[in-house]
Amino acid sequence: MVDVKKIDVFFNDKKTFSKAHVNKPRSSVVLRFIKLALPSTAALLITLVLMSTYLKTNNMLADYDLTMPKKAELEKLHAEETIFSVTDKDGKVSVFTADTLDETSTGSKVVKIVHPKGKIPVGTDEKPFDIVSDTGFFDQTENKILLQNNVKAVYDQDTVITTEEATYDFKKGYGFGNYEVYAFGSWGKLWADGFSYEKEKDILYLEKNSKIINDSGVLKAHQQTRFYKSLNKIEAEGDVSFVHEESELFADKMIIWFQNAQKTEIKKIEVFGHVVVNTHDAVVKGEYGVYLPHKNMVELERNVSIEKDGHIVYGDKAITNTQTKVSHLISTKKNGRVSGVIKGSNIKRNSK
Repeated sequence: MVDVKKIDVFFNDKKTFSKAHVNKPRSSVVLRFIKLALPSTAALLITLVLMSTYLKTNNMLADYDLTMPKKAELEKLHAEETIFSVTDKDGKVSVFTADTLDETSTGSKVVKIVHPKGKIPVGTDEKPFDIVSDTGFFDQTENKILLQNNVKAVYDQDTVITTEEATYDFKKGYGFGNYEVYAFGSWGKLWADGFSYEKEKDILYLEKNSKIINDSGVLKAHQQTRFYKSLNKIEAEGDVSFVHEESELFADKMIIWFQNAQKTEIKKIEVFGHVVVNTHDAVVKGEYGVYLPHKNMVELERNVSIEKDGHIVYGDKAITNTQTKVSHLISTKKNGRVSGVIKGSNIKRNSK
């Protein structure tokens, strides 16, 4: 038979076997738990402290990124051993290869390129620059590529240009760099603080301080030097100097005309403003002049003077032979005369 009383007792949360199951005080249960758990917890805490100190001391955490990638990061474009092309405003296509290509952020039009390598058509003859660098960034909206770290460009298998950063705008056909640039080829060597290039005009600008060395001499400028490739000429401005053997030519501005497209032989040099010709024993000054290397001759005009051994002579025109170092002063006026000062004595005679 079913004992109804026992059932009522069970559902009323009363123990029928009170002797076998004696309720212990809650405080004793807690103490027993502490006795069992405290040693284990202490050991765990000590282990964590020791491990933390060891990892921090040995910089092990800095070498590992234990964070999980975010959802947006999983959606970014990533490509390896890829090829991509860029079209300029004239429809010319430049093809680049890269080890990897990654979006800088999800949906961004700017991609990071590792080891970009490609060709950029430049100049009127459309001969390309072969371009390579360690890293780069391509802006698909602006159609610009920024090359960084060990940038190298080879033109016509002859000219090699190196710098640390360069940008090229395919829309405008314009490139520039604000870091020191070095170039060399059969034509010589050059250094500059920066550069820019206009494809449409085919002009290379060397910015600020620049230096060019070849068999013709050494050209220095402190403002800007411009290469006109199709015109076979160079313009330099800002305390310009040209040194050839023992002769030095100084001016505010110089225009150098070349005999050939390789720019290895000078046809003539025009000089403007504060012109000075230094030879080993004389100084010739004027406001305008022409240097003809094949004739070893410099002709100066306008406010001309020749200073030698303390004597100064003035005239309208001076002709200096850079080989013999001999200078002649003449007057271009009819029946004109030159004037001068010899060791402080005035021997000036007015021109008629």
